[in-house]
Amino acid sequence: MKYAYALTVMLCGLFLGCSEQKTEPLPDLPPVEIPADVFGFYSGKMPCDDCRQRVVDMDLFNDGKVVAVETILKDSAKVDTLRGTFVYADSIVKVSLSENSINWAFKRDRVGNLAFMKLGDVYRDSDGMKAVLIRFYKKLKK
Repeated sequence: MKYAYALTVMLCGLFLGCSEQKTEPLPDLPPVEIPADVFGFYSGKMPCDDCRQRVVDMDLFNDGKVVAVETILKDSAKVDTLRGTFVYADSIVKVSLSENSINWAFKRDRVGNLAFMKLGDVYRDSDGMKAVLIRFYKKLKK
């Protein structure tokens, strides 16, 4: 009986102690800044299931905007200019184009190039090759 009484007292004390948690407001955090070397011009091939080749030239601007020129080669070449925004966090660049109808994710490698991601991991084709957009420090003139 003594043990039941002691156990009851301890449980009541535990519940009362836990119910008096004080919540403090979260501190103001500084905005996340994108490293300056993320901005710039990238170019490379991306996967394409229903075409022979897909080439993307992409500009990431320091205001968070993106312009991507996508060339798709089937029987003829089709060129689209896509506009949108991007965010950067934890070495991942997430691009949203054409009013969120196209979403791409890229993993930034140690030299600054962007590897295309699919299903949360870096994409590899049937030969094990990555689809990489190369960072150019000076935009190519056409």
